[in-house]
Amino acid sequence: MKPLPRLLAMAAVLAATQSAMAVTLPINSYAALPGTTVAAEPQLAGVVLEDQVQAFSFNNGSGIVSGTVQSRVVRSSVDGTLDFYWRVISDRSSAGDIGSFRLGNFVAPEYKANWRSDGLGNVAPDAAYRFGAPYVGYVNYIFGHTQGDPYLTPGSESYFMFLDTSATSYAKTALYDLTDPGQGHITTGYATFAPAVPEPSTYAMLLLGLAGVGMAAARRRG
Repeated sequence: MKPLPRLLAMAAVLAATQSAMAVTLPINSYAALPGTTVAAEPQLAGVVLEDQVQAFSFNNGSGIVSGTVQSRVVRSSVDGTLDFYWRVISDRSSAGDIGSFRLGNFVAPEYKANWRSDGLGNVAPDAAYRFGAPYVGYVNYIFGHTQGDPYLTPGSESYFMFLDTSATSYAKTALYDLTDPGQGHITTGYATFAPAVPEPSTYAMLLLGLAGVGMAAARRRG
């Protein structure tokens, strides 16, 4: 029988690991994002395939809110699947806070979200919201959702937010925008990366299905 202190220590490590895992987002509901690391999720380690920076700005009614968004696509060194990352950097001269980073048309096999506490940044999104039909593929990362948690203020930088997917190919087919805390003022939409839809494996299954239908029709004609 293991000593009680050792059992307690093992339980604490297990609980910490579980709380750090990417969060499967429920439909039409907020999900808290605890943050995670490569140490907790080794499959997040990988090769950067894309790394692009896009400037943004919008008028919040009292001035210009501005900054840049860094978008990345990373292929996992563990299983070869793709993870999609975004980081928001607010200009020091920006006229106000950023309340949310919103993805659209990001159609994925699954929606497992979190943010990387072992990378660049100093402000984390504390929640994410996944929309259901008819807004399939829409996900909001939210700053300051929980009272007391910070918005993304001028001069601050978000940690890398991500979606961990089982996709193996990608295209620049999704969009994102940014809003003020009340979502009353919004940027224009900017293009970003997402899983290619359908995936090559889906094409293969479709072709096999069509071939089967053709063979069945030929047999009927025969």
